[in-house]
Amino acid sequence: MKTFYFAYGSNMNQEQMVNRCPGSELGPLARLTGWRYFINGRGYAGVEESPTDQVLGCLWSLNDEHVASLDRYEGVEGNYYSKETLEVEQLKDATKVSALVYLSVDREYGIPSPRYQGVVVSGGREIGLPSDYLAMLESWENGCPDHA
Repeated sequence: MKTFYFAYGSNMNQEQMVNRCPGSELGPLARLTGWRYFINGRGYAGVEESPTDQVLGCLWSLNDEHVASLDRYEGVEGNYYSKETLEVEQLKDATKVSALVYLSVDREYGIPSPRYQGVVVSGGREIGLPSDYLAMLESWENGCPDHA
């Protein structure tokens, strides 16, 4: 069974996904409307509901084994991330699809490690996110840009 997965953080990085989910297929860029990107208190990417915002990322096509692998990596069992199926819109043609999205249980704002921040930003560049969105990702380098 194939599952669409919406990646908005370090899993936009193709090398990381090849190691984590061998055989997964990179799909198109997509938008999650009504949500906002943030870095959680543990220093990892999350999204939170925000009516006027959107999160950009990419879709991956996964099998059940890949989903199980991501569940382990994202710490679903340890209650670090929960997962939901949400509607995302493909950027190229506005087609809406249901996709698996991992949601941070930790809603505090934090600061990413330089390594993690680099993986997120380079992944966003690799998949071709717009430059203004990449600038927003980069702005989290030292924590929440609004609270600086």
